[in-house]
Amino acid sequence: MRRAYDAFARGDLETLRTFLAPDIEWRTTPEVPFMGNYSGLDEFLRGMDEWTSAFDEVTTEVEEMIDAGENVIVHHRMRGRGRDSGVAVDLVLFQVVAVRDGQLTRMHDYGTRDEALQAAAQLKP
Repeated sequence: MRRAYDAFARGDLETLRTFLAPDIEWRTTPEVPFMGNYSGLDEFLRGMDEWTSAFDEVTTEVEEMIDAGENVIVHHRMRGRGRDSGVAVDLVLFQVVAVRDGQLTRMHDYGTRDEALQAAAQLKP
């Protein structure tokens, strides 16, 4: 899982693609400007493109990975500067991630650790 996040941090979407299940599900949180649900690899990559193309530069750093039983909570920080607005963005996310056969199958975003921990206890991989 760390390698998938590292690939995203490098902007290497081709490598990231190898770590994603064809039926991946990504649900964003209201804290992000592209809120929505993305199902399947093509929609997931479209969502990633929507996010990254809005910024001159995007960086992400995994700050912590928390074993949550059948899920992993990834605490990471994304930073960027709006391409049109010039506004700096510093976004902390907690993602509940499920993995199957070495591929990410689900990513649900939450704004706080507590929300992510509660969700992880209820979500099955």
